[in-house]
Amino acid sequence: MMASAFPPVFQTEPFDQIPGIRTIFDAMQVLRKTCLGYGFRYFKVITLPANMSGGDSSISELSTISSWPPEMIADYDRLLLARNSPILNQLRKQITPLVFQVEKVNNLRPGEETASASELFGRFGLTMGVYFPVHDFRSVRHAVSFMGDRAPLTAEELSTLAMFSIMLIEQISKVTIADHAAKSVLNAREVEILQWTAEGKTSSEIAGITGLSEHTVNHYATIATQKLRCSNRTQAVVYAMRLGLFK
Repeated sequence: MMASAFPPVFQTEPFDQIPGIRTIFDAMQVLRKTCLGYGFRYFKVITLPANMSGGDSSISELSTISSWPPEMIADYDRLLLARNSPILNQLRKQITPLVFQVEKVNNLRPGEETASASELFGRFGLTMGVYFPVHDFRSVRHAVSFMGDRAPLTAEELSTLAMFSIMLIEQISKVTIADHAAKSVLNAREVEILQWTAEGKTSSEIAGITGLSEHTVNHYATIATQKLRCSNRTQAVVYAMRLGLFK
């Protein structure tokens, strides 16, 4: 058995789940388990544009992964709470974990926003949270957050989740890069063959549709499967669908 590339300290929860992340869905499952394991209610991963200003983005636009309830996101954006968010403003200046009490943060908002934000977060039982700012290897700025109503984080919990966030973003970035590479590696004919396969057509039927020989259809399908690093045509079709290659 091959030894793990991680030192022993990273072969325990929550770190041991990270190498298994191959898709965004995997990342959500790992985040959900970690979130609940540490007594939080919701998690979120956001990407912060380098030139972002106070009112440029909604939370739905910034979020790449989120367990916030849809109605919470909708109300947050309807109330334009990203515009004057003290948290988002601070994240553009800070590289250390940002621990906050919801009430104190909302009191920093201007005018009626204080009451609107307090009502929204109170409705979902949120009293505290933490953001972990992280840069990926492309220097894109992200932040991993957890929110809930638990007791303050201990120093050990804070340091563990900070390292978890760094490793999580690194793995997600690798997955994203791999997906982008896969999108560009197939030519138009290979995508076409996979798309007809996804629609339930046999090689013989695809040959009749495209004017190619059945042998050539199978050749294109095999090459596409190999390029996507899948073990069979069915896996290649599923992967291509997930990448959004079919129009």
